[in-house]
Amino acid sequence: MKKLICLLLITFQAAGCSTSGGMYKSGDSQHGELSVGRTAATVLGVIGAAAAIRKGGGGGGAAQETGYAWDYQPGNGQWICRDKSNGQYANKSNCAGLPMIDNWPRN
Repeated sequence: MKKLICLLLITFQAAGCSTSGGMYKSGDSQHGELSVGRTAATVLGVIGAAAAIRKGGGGGGAAQETGYAWDYQPGNGQWICRDKSNGQYANKSNCAGLPMIDNWPRN
């Protein structure tokens, strides 16, 4: 997915800022007229793709899980509750009513 986003970044950049679709260059007869629309599309495309990458939209990993799950710890023989989104320990009340299935480590 990151490769696709990078390809989109390159495509938006290649769309350029001039009316002919190339990169604007002052004094160049072929690419000398600045296109506000193309410039705005280039900037917005790059910002959007960068935001998607920053949010993790470009990752190839597993989808982010939400909620809570039980974790059996054989070292002390106890069940603890964890936040599925970050793996942090949570209050056992968050796992109340959930089946005691050992979900850690994640597969």
